[in-house]
Amino acid sequence: MKTVVVTGGNGSIGAAIAKRMQKSGYNVVITYFSNKEAAEDLQKNFGFYAVKCDVKDEKEVKEAFKEVHKKFGKIYALINCAGIALKQKVITDVTKEEFENLFAVNVTGTFNCIKEALPDMISEKRGRIINVSSVWGVVGGSCEVAYSATKGAINSLTKALAREVGLSGVTVNAVAPGFIDTKMNAHLSEEDKKDFCDGLSVPRVGTPEEVAEAVAFLMENAYVTGQILSVDGGM
Repeated sequence: MKTVVVTGGNGSIGAAIAKRMQKSGYNVVITYFSNKEAAEDLQKNFGFYAVKCDVKDEKEVKEAFKEVHKKFGKIYALINCAGIALKQKVITDVTKEEFENLFAVNVTGTFNCIKEALPDMISEKRGRIINVSSVWGVVGGSCEVAYSATKGAINSLTKALAREVGLSGVTVNAVAPGFIDTKMNAHLSEEDKKDFCDGLSVPRVGTPEEVAEAVAFLMENAYVTGQILSVDGGM
C-alpha cells in the first residue's frame, strides 16, 4: 500500500484530504502541530498515523519523516496542507515578526517537508507532491498581503519544482482554494460571507471535501504537473 503524508492533517481541509486519500486506498500519515486532540481523534476513528511536527523546524521535520520511514518505508506522495494566516489587516499593521512567521510556516515549512519526501519519489521514479495554496496566491487579497505573498511563493515553487523533477516521474501541483468552510474562516460574519459569495459564479461557500476531490484528481493524473488548480467557485 502506498503511503501518503498529509501535513496539517488535523485541520479542516487537511482532514478532508486525508479521508479522501484513505478512500482511494492509500496508507495515510498526518502531521499536526497544535490541537493534539483532533489528531488523536482522527487516528482513533480513521486509522491514520499521526505525528507531531512543527514544519518550520527543520530538525523536527527530519525526525518526523524518519519516524514515517521507519514504520512505513518509502513515501509515495506528500500533500502540504500545514499553514497559518493572520487576521485581516493592512500591511502597515503587520509586524516583521508576523510576516517572518508566516513565511517560516507556509513557505519554509513546505520546503522542509519536500526535502524529506522527494528523495523517495526520485529513487522510485514515481510520486506526487501537492501543495495547498490559496486563491490569494493567484489574484492577491486586500488586507491579506503577507498571506498572499506566502501563497504566491508556494505557487512559484510548485511550477519550478515540477520542471525540475518531471523526468524523475514526479508530478508537482497545487490546489488554490477560495472561500472554504473552515475554522480559519469561522470568525467572519454572515454578512461578510454573503458579500464574498455574491461575486462568485457559484455563489456559496465551498467545502473542504470539494478541495479534497481536486487533490484526488491530481493524485491520479500522471500528465498534469506544474498547475495551480483553483477551487474557488469561479472568482
